[in-house]
Amino acid sequence: MTFEELIIYGIVIGACVLVVYLYMRVQLKTSRITTAKIVKAKEEGLYEPVSLHPVINEDNCIKSGACITACPEEDIIGIVNGRATLINASHCIGHGACFHACPVEAISLVIGTEKRGVDLPT
Repeated sequence: MTFEELIIYGIVIGACVLVVYLYMRVQLKTSRITTAKIVKAKEEGLYEPVSLHPVINEDNCIKSGACITACPEEDIIGIVNGRATLINASHCIGHGACFHACPVEAISLVIGTEKRGVDLPT
């Protein structure tokens, strides 16, 4: 292996490390922003859904972001630590665009929660 080849390999590996570092830094910043939004939503009482809302299976989520871009509402779903999560569930109007946009079917639409049941007419 010549000296020139070592320099080229070093530059390529350095560029790859730089790209991965920058990507991870952006992901960490996004996670922090989304986590702050979740904390604010919990403080304001907007975290608990009032009607039909998405439930995300974090084991199946591949973080494509399709659910976030498909949702016409703002700040309903966000990315935290590489996985989609609910932010302001009470603002969800239940149209299901996130459900249909998810490529791996990691989202299901449900009514009610463990804390807040739902009264269905008989």
